[in-house]
Amino acid sequence: MIKEKNASLEEWKELYQAAKEFGDIKPWEWMIETDIFGVQNPLTGEIGYCCIMGELGEVLAMAVYLGTEGLQGYIDIIEGLVGPDDPDSMFSQDCLIVSFEDRDDIEKEDKALIKKLGLKFSGKRAWPLFRRYEPGYFPSPIYSKDIQYLTVVLQQAKDVCLRLKKDEEFLNPPEENLYLVRIHGSSGNWEDAWIEPSPVKKTFATTQLDELRIQKIKKIAKPSAAVWEVDFFYVPTPIEAERPYYPYAIMISDSNSGFIHNMQLSNRSEYSAAFPAYFLSCLENNAMAPSEILVRREEVFELLQPFTMKLGIKLNMVRSLPAIDNARRSMTKYLQGGDSLPDGYFGLPSANVKVGSNEPCPCGSGKKYKKCCGIVH
Repeated sequence: MIKEKNASLEEWKELYQAAKEFGDIKPWEWMIETDIFGVQNPLTGEIGYCCIMGELGEVLAMAVYLGTEGLQGYIDIIEGLVGPDDPDSMFSQDCLIVSFEDRDDIEKEDKALIKKLGLKFSGKRAWPLFRRYEPGYFPSPIYSKDIQYLTVVLQQAKDVCLRLKKDEEFLNPPEENLYLVRIHGSSGNWEDAWIEPSPVKKTFATTQLDELRIQKIKKIAKPSAAVWEVDFFYVPTPIEAERPYYPYAIMISDSNSGFIHNMQLSNRSEYSAAFPAYFLSCLENNAMAPSEILVRREEVFELLQPFTMKLGIKLNMVRSLPAIDNARRSMTKYLQGGDSLPDGYFGLPSANVKVGSNEPCPCGSGKKYKKCCGIVH
């Protein structure tokens, strides 16, 4: 539902007005998605990096990627490091989206708010829609802090877009790795600044070792030649809550047979304690230890490494986990109750199949891909 909590109707009205004025200039007619610029949040100092979408006409929108992590997520997409055929890309974006929709594509809660504000929009692709994309959460309406910041972004983005229209080299940086950022200066006025994004800080969850339990496992788990695959991922069916979220899963599979030894769910805030416990339970229940464990994510490697070192199990990073990918493909078909996704969709090396813009979004929302998670691609 629309989040009016702590936001006045006047704030909502200012946001819709800023969106209308931005949409009226139709910046997608001369801007492309690689024309990236920033707008600093005057309250927090965080920079949101903006890109305009609409060059192909399917989606008319602006995305505001939040902070360096948000920017890096977008750069990974445009450089092809992450694509629509990556099943986890839709769960990792951190951004605000304002899109311009037909009236029939606006949800009833948004229509009710627009009516309450006494606003009217007419014409094709003229209705503003605001959404928050946050890692691990279902796309949601925005909150008060988002409303105030997004209003500022739309106002400053209009200024930047119009200047780029007059000077097509306006966003060309004076040095590599610099972005034009609109900042709220000490004088109280908005100013241009060329800023290099701060480095992305990679932090990985850790948990305490249960030394006694590990010693017991070493006694009961007989060494074997088996190779296991282990992965963490979001399950594409949101959990109903005040803010719907995607459960985080650990899956443990035999690499050769594809047999699933264990799969358990947690939420993102608790997985660092839960997943190692599930891993140890798998060893206990099988009374067998593999000779090698394959993972493809740094967070999996960092969380499991203290345990595998103590247990004498080799832990290696690889590019793909075919057994787990096949299992995820079957699981997604079951959860969504539809046709199975194309072979290769879940990241197999030969994958080159993309979700069609008019096909159902894999996140489970029931919307077309281009009206949901496809916006951030």
